[in-house]
Amino acid sequence: MPYPQFLRTLLLLLVLVPAARAAGPGTSAATFLTLGFGARPMAMGEAFVALADDVSAVHYNPAGLAFPSAGSGAAGSKPYEMLFSHALHIQDIRMSQAGFLRRPYGVSVTHLTLDGIERRTTETAAPEGSFGASDLAVGFSFGHRFGPTGVGATVKVIRETIGEHSASAYAADLGALHRLENWPVTFGVGMSNLGTSVRFIERSDPLPLTWRLGAAFGMTKSFPHALCFQLDLPRDNDPAVRVGLEYLGFGPFALRAGYRSASGAQRSAVLGRALGSSASGMAEFYGMFMGAGFRSKLWNMDYAILPYGELGSAHRFSLSVKFGGQGAAVPGGRRSSDPAGGNGLGAKTDVPASPSLPAFTPAPALRQEDTGGAWGRTLPLPPASPTPSGVAP
Repeated sequence: MPYPQFLRTLLLLLVLVPAARAAGPGTSAATFLTLGFGARPMAMGEAFVALADDVSAVHYNPAGLAFPSAGSGAAGSKPYEMLFSHALHIQDIRMSQAGFLRRPYGVSVTHLTLDGIERRTTETAAPEGSFGASDLAVGFSFGHRFGPTGVGATVKVIRETIGEHSASAYAADLGALHRLENWPVTFGVGMSNLGTSVRFIERSDPLPLTWRLGAAFGMTKSFPHALCFQLDLPRDNDPAVRVGLEYLGFGPFALRAGYRSASGAQRSAVLGRALGSSASGMAEFYGMFMGAGFRSKLWNMDYAILPYGELGSAHRFSLSVKFGGQGAAVPGGRRSSDPAGGNGLGAKTDVPASPSLPAFTPAPALRQEDTGGAWGRTLPLPPASPTPSGVAP
């Protein structure tokens, strides 16, 4: 897709998206779909729609599956990628996630559980018992590339259970990525949770439809990091601005930070100010995201912490691995910060392989003590063998 056409598409989306936002907070079902995927994007404030370069792309922007992963280039890479993530959320909520990629295809699973909910059918101080709740989402993703532009989609099966009642729904996520060929800049757009309503007994609620628009910059030799900006337009909440940063200047270690804007009323409610209380410690940093990671050629470990004010803090842990035989050659570049070098946002930095030459004996050099010259200076001797056949002198 030509660059001007992509900009026209983004402008059209900016005009159409506000029309899709017609509800307020608390009007959506399956809100576990808004809790993110993996520790790395969470530590960057979930400003990931324009980056989408690892397994988490299945959640934030499936168009990322159309491009090579971070760390791959002309020589190929491990063809299989897996991610396992576990979240210790607020109020004893537990959420586990797994993703598997064989680009451009992907599969993802999210499972959330909550136990010990008190049961009351009448106005009584003592609960009549307790019950649990669980949520499950299984997604299948695909991406396709048209030059510098990629598009992708994820179809999901969703099931929610509360006590003895359960309900199901079906949804789709759509996304697009456009990577500038001569600049380390990527533009991304995504729409999540477009699907059927969730119906419990006699009540039916829609899914938490969300639009995301973003841009990412970096991953060059002079700036081997990522700086991301994103605008979220949820159906059931106020618009939010997100900013994310990933710093890779400590060898295999990564430092990450992010920020998400929030309305004054939302911030006061989370911090407990409406009830006359105030948060302390890390909880005061509501809206901030922080994390770190350790990277290697085959596996990565990531951690993120999310302060939730008076409710406490959530913690996210992830382990991702790459495995399998050597993958096929892929277009695009590699991160300059990776051992293989290059530019993960698509700048053309790969160096073509040298043609094969017949083997020959190199010319020896005289040592400094043999010539009396300055240190570091060598004088080549005539070749020890004739010029190999097929090589121009």
